[in-house]
Amino acid sequence: MTEPHDFAPQIARYLAHPDEPPQTLLDLVREVLAMPEACPLVALQEMQRRIDADPLARRPIGLVYGGATKIKGYVFEAPKLPEIRGASALLDWVGEQGVNRIWREHLPIATPADTLHPAIVYAGGGSFLAFAPAELAPALATAVEREYTTQTLTANSVAVAASFNLLELRYGRLYPAGRQGEPYWVERFLADCQDERKRAALLEYYYPPEGVASGDTSDEALRRRFFNRKTFGELVTVLATMFNHRRDERASHGETRSLPHYAMMPWAEKCQSSDVRPAVITARVGSDDRLLSEPSARKLAAGRAVKGVEIGSLVSNLKPWTVPEDLEARSWERRWLDYLRSEEGRRTAYAVDLQERSADPAKDLADIGAASTPGRYIGLIYADGNNIGRLMATLATPAAYHAVSRALSDVAQNAVFAALARHLRPVEARDEETGNRRPVHPFEILTIGGDDLFVIVPGSKAFDVALSIARNFERELTGRFKGLERSVGLSVLTSQRIPMRYAGDDVTAKELGEFLPSVGLSAGVLIAQENTPFFFLRDRVEELQKLAKKRARTSAKQSFYGGAVDFMAMKSITMVSDDIAAFRKEALGDHKESRRRLTARPYTWAEFAGLLATVRTLKQARMPRSQLYRLRRALDADQGDSVLVSTMEYLYTRARLGKPLDKTLLTHIEQAWCYPSVGATGRIGMPPWSPWPKEWTEKNGKPAYETIWPDLLEAYEFVETDGHSQVAPEANAAEPSVAEA
Repeated sequence: MTEPHDFAPQIARYLAHPDEPPQTLLDLVREVLAMPEACPLVALQEMQRRIDADPLARRPIGLVYGGATKIKGYVFEAPKLPEIRGASALLDWVGEQGVNRIWREHLPIATPADTLHPAIVYAGGGSFLAFAPAELAPALATAVEREYTTQTLTANSVAVAASFNLLELRYGRLYPAGRQGEPYWVERFLADCQDERKRAALLEYYYPPEGVASGDTSDEALRRRFFNRKTFGELVTVLATMFNHRRDERASHGETRSLPHYAMMPWAEKCQSSDVRPAVITARVGSDDRLLSEPSARKLAAGRAVKGVEIGSLVSNLKPWTVPEDLEARSWERRWLDYLRSEEGRRTAYAVDLQERSADPAKDLADIGAASTPGRYIGLIYADGNNIGRLMATLATPAAYHAVSRALSDVAQNAVFAALARHLRPVEARDEETGNRRPVHPFEILTIGGDDLFVIVPGSKAFDVALSIARNFERELTGRFKGLERSVGLSVLTSQRIPMRYAGDDVTAKELGEFLPSVGLSAGVLIAQENTPFFFLRDRVEELQKLAKKRARTSAKQSFYGGAVDFMAMKSITMVSDDIAAFRKEALGDHKESRRRLTARPYTWAEFAGLLATVRTLKQARMPRSQLYRLRRALDADQGDSVLVSTMEYLYTRARLGKPLDKTLLTHIEQAWCYPSVGATGRIGMPPWSPWPKEWTEKNGKPAYETIWPDLLEAYEFVETDGHSQVAPEANAAEPSVAEA
């Protein structure tokens, strides 16, 4: 474990700016940052007196916070993959390298140019936080907003600056109204909590840490609430609130923001990409000449640059703007190649298969879909860490912020790379222009920002890749966080084991079920045809991800902090005309009043591993597909809340199939899903139905059931066995049902 970053030299330097700080100031800063959490008021006041006695230490210190806003509107404005890729790359570059360049220009430092300025607490994932001299902080915030506009023209951004007392860097806002004097400390907080008019607001702001019940208002519980909140993280909350106000009001907390606007004149031709701005540049795209606005042309140029593709005439047409020189070096493609050359990456099956050959990035979604079995399907994986914002808000020191943000970024990247290298292989794709075959990397990384990620993979690989990403992320991050407990004082949550709906013997599911993560990753996985409009896919996968996070919040109420996953295999765009929740309510009975829920989604990751194992077992057993679909139709034949008809149909079918298929269904459907797992309570299921978990919703004591059967069939085609999709032979579709028999 690396040593935590020491921000004391930079804080001291900016308190003394523009002069060099004396050693006494540096020692005082270090002493302040090392003060204990539950500091007595007397010691706090004594430290404040020492700070006030030092003409440099009593100066304010600046913090600058900001990043891009309305990111999805900018990145996904155009439906074409090269422009989406370029837009994402430009935002990532400005949010990290652009901010780094601004700090190095205004506050030069003798460190390698390819490393972050030591005053930057974190930069990446769409936001940044950095120290600055109080008098320069507003100008630096303005420079960041200007840099976003300079590079992208149309992306929205916000940056805010505020100045704080040195002691506040350790204990959060001590003087809310800017008054010097007695700081707001635990004694005043306890007194204010006795006032009925203030209590509700205070308890909402000072939320309870782990181990303190939300309804506990004893003095000890209130003290723990207070000290949990009074940290450096409270200053970040102040800045985030300013950020939101400036985003919504434009003129608050700084100079009035100027939002770019391009008037669409009646005689002007529209940009053939965005369709909202006048076209000013003609660009060669494939075999066609396309009219583009300048923002769209910049996205296209950046998208080509990060893939190492010749930009061509765009270079001269876009002058004086040029693609940032180090954009390609910072691209996900370059980082992927660096991973394959690393000690870990060289041992992966992907690197072994590639050997010394060079492979091109995927030219478009067709290259990715071609690697799927069945073909022409892509899988979108959109994932986000659970409760990361709340965790960051309680971090005690800048060093803790830096360490946690670095851990999140490193772990997310490694988790994605390891999953891609494990489940994918380079594929041969046909070049439409030359007709030659060429090796291609069959995936696209749109973003890996901190704790969130957006990846496109072949449809038949999406489930396995998503599962590996989550497993790698939760396991490695939990280990990294435990290592930070002592070095930066990080306090992480401890999960408690909860009952699983899956009780089978799959090794991966068991491993995930026994692991107790501190931080979970929740994901939406959407499989669709490669020619489906991308904006539609983006909206649907975001909805799936939100449903998964809702499931994770339910688990968190039982003190299990792992993630969850929701998925959908969409074979036609007409499957969902409104949104997924409305579709499932009508088609699958997925709503609170239902007592016959035709889905078990979302799943925890352990349950999802069990579902994939069940699908693989049925495919390996060559279960007749016609029987599986006939049982699916039987689920709809039940009337009202009854499950009797479908249960009898299932048992009749299992008996008729005979050995060994009847044993396969008994073991991998009934015993794995329909009966309570270890530690669970309640009724047993009526196969293929399982009892609806009581903790999800109360059913007034009446029987309520759910089934994995529609989920199983929806995923069936896109789960591979031993790396190859197997399709069972069709049985005689005219075989009688139990009712006909």
